[in-house]
Amino acid sequence: MSSYEEQLAYYAKYTNDHLRERLSFKAPCLQIQVIDAMRYSLLDAGKRLRAALVMEFARLCHAARLNAAAFACAIEMVHAYSLIHDDLPCMDDDDLRRGKPSCHKAFGEANALLAGDGLLTLAFETAADASLPSEQIVEAVKTLSKASGVFGMIGGQVIDLASEGKQISMD
Repeated sequence: MSSYEEQLAYYAKYTNDHLRERLSFKAPCLQIQVIDAMRYSLLDAGKRLRAALVMEFARLCHAARLNAAAFACAIEMVHAYSLIHDDLPCMDDDDLRRGKPSCHKAFGEANALLAGDGLLTLAFETAADASLPSEQIVEAVKTLSKASGVFGMIGGQVIDLASEGKQISMD
C-alpha cells in the first residue's frame, strides 16, 4: 500500500471515530429511530475524501488535528445529508446507496427526511464546537453555509432537478 493510501485510510478511520463519537448518546432516548437513520447513512460510508482534504489542508497549515476533525466531520455530515435527501422519492427516488437500501427504504421517508435535517444541523453544531477563536469558527461556518446553500449544493440540486430530461448547455 502506498503512503497516500495509508494516509487516506488513517484519515478515514480518524474521521469515522469522531463521527461515531458525535452520534453516541449515553441514555436511551425517544429519538433513537432518527439517530439510527443518521448513523446508518453516515457511519463507515465512503472513502471520506472530503474529510481527508480538510485534514490534509490542516496538516499543511500546522493546524491542530482535533480542530480539523470538527470540520472534517461537519463536511461529511453535510455530504451524507445531501445524499439522504437526493435519494428521496421527491428527488431522484433511488432505492440503493452504496449497495444497501437508501435511508428512506430502510427507515421510511419521514425518518430519512428528519435524519438528513438532523445531520445538517449536527454539522453546524460540530463545526461550532471546534476549539478555535470565535471569529475563525464564524468564518468557517459561514463558508460551509454558503457552500451548502442556495448558491452552492442546494442550488446545484435545484438545477439538476430542473434539467432532468432536457438538453442543457455547459453554461
